[in-house]
Amino acid sequence: MKVDLNLFTVFDAIYREGNITAAAKYLNLSQPAVSHALARLRESFDDPLFCRQGNKMQPTPIANNVIGDVQAALQQLQTTLAKSKQFDASTSNKHCAISLHSSLEALYLPSLMNRVAEQAPLMTLACTRVKRTELESKLASGDIALAVDVLLSVSSSVKHTCLAKDELVVVAAKNNNIGSILNKETYLAHQHLLVSSRFSGPGIEDFELGRLGLQRKVALRCQHFFSACRIVANSDMLLTLPKSSATLFSKILPLDIYPLPVPLPDIDVHLYWHENVDKEPANKWLRNKMLLVANEK
Repeated sequence: MKVDLNLFTVFDAIYREGNITAAAKYLNLSQPAVSHALARLRESFDDPLFCRQGNKMQPTPIANNVIGDVQAALQQLQTTLAKSKQFDASTSNKHCAISLHSSLEALYLPSLMNRVAEQAPLMTLACTRVKRTELESKLASGDIALAVDVLLSVSSSVKHTCLAKDELVVVAAKNNNIGSILNKETYLAHQHLLVSSRFSGPGIEDFELGRLGLQRKVALRCQHFFSACRIVANSDMLLTLPKSSATLFSKILPLDIYPLPVPLPDIDVHLYWHENVDKEPANKWLRNKMLLVANEK
């Protein structure tokens, strides 16, 4: 038998107030609404529950028998509701998966993990890479809590905000023969690396170069910017990548950074989450940490 749980708040109010009018005022309901709820309760319990004696509604023995359980259950529901709106990072053992573009993992993950380890020592993270065609479904199902990627076309159920704007630059080995300025002719004359998870197809820079009627020579494709930078540091090849990543890798590898000699648009990096967890405290906490990390860059 299905019973409307809202009826038990009416039961409790009548028991406490001892009067239908007072119960209606306490619940901010009309008196007929409370009377209707009481009639449904009586039908469910097959008992009058309350009998009128003057201006008071006196509980029957059955009402007295169940009121303790009803009040305890209502209190438990209130406690559960309160907990759902709270998040204590210091004691949470929540596990969260984040889809992070490989080019951004080295940039964001160390700082994010430092914050999590300091403020939420029991929380665990998993960093993965979800296909862009599966992004919405993975966010909706909760398989991933957040995603960080370039600006994508998503439905209104996926919320997002801009984490950062990055420009494309070029890295070359230190002590190269390019000089202080990398011009378009030199850029196009060199062999290039392309970082991509796909076996074939142009990169974003190739699309934009094509719009300008230009084409470069891609001699090698690989999956990660760090390995690409290591190759560049020991060759005459060039690599086009976001400035934030170039700056990071140039601190540990012998690389020179040059402005891109052709006008290409900046890259917008966005943080994505599903509307289902927009107000969920743990997700809000993690989103805030990611935003703080991005603001430090």
